[in-house]
Amino acid sequence: MPARKSVRPEVRHGRTPARDGVSIAYTLWRRPSRELIVLAPGFWRIRLARENLYLAEHFWRLGYDVAALDFRGHGDSGGGYGFGASEDRDFIAVVEELAGPGRLYESFAVVGLSLGGSIAAHALAARPDLPCRALVMISSPDDLRALRPKPWRSGAIRQVRLRHAVRVPRLSATRTWKTLSARSSRAADSVASLTIPKLIVTSEGDWLVDPSHGRSIAAAAASPVEHVHFQLGGALHADGLVRFVPLRLLRLLDRWLKEHAAP
Repeated sequence: MPARKSVRPEVRHGRTPARDGVSIAYTLWRRPSRELIVLAPGFWRIRLARENLYLAEHFWRLGYDVAALDFRGHGDSGGGYGFGASEDRDFIAVVEELAGPGRLYESFAVVGLSLGGSIAAHALAARPDLPCRALVMISSPDDLRALRPKPWRSGAIRQVRLRHAVRVPRLSATRTWKTLSARSSRAADSVASLTIPKLIVTSEGDWLVDPSHGRSIAAAAASPVEHVHFQLGGALHADGLVRFVPLRLLRLLDRWLKEHAAP
């Protein structure tokens, strides 16, 4: 009997300009399916990071097509990162390239990790015409001014790989952390106007984004919203959950997406 061929997705790498002209790189994994999940990485993470590839493979096997982008200043995208000042343009550019009238997909769902989830919320609130079905925010900050990182917590250092340390994002020369945080908008304000289903995921002892951020986002969010808090050790944050407790996280995402944005 001949060996069964391993089925693999069609992989497309593309670029699209943001509204201010910055070139934004993305990758699309196709079955093809009618349903698309967009992965929005956090700061200092690129679209082809191991954790994003793991998520893309998982969702593809569930029946979705998957896209992931490099926000400006990261990976193959141009420009400099501005901690949310312009990154909503990057997200909008990619989803407009892929979803909507005359595009590959009629609609999409979003899985946002850390600041990527907050950026996605801001973009969707600014552009309610975008055909988004559902939003997942994993370890996403509400207010950048309230961030109090605790890298000394047990388990925090193991979440920072050497490849992360040597692959430093390019930062915007005109937008410093001090000036941006002084006028940054809150994710809670953005989700308050979003009537699509929303899942807020937090983890006990998160070394970077305290779970109180997720509680604030969930409390302000328009219905329907679900907040799931993991009682875990290890100070896990965002892609740390993907790396160290993947089955627990994926069971939650699979159940929730099946209910609100099934493939």
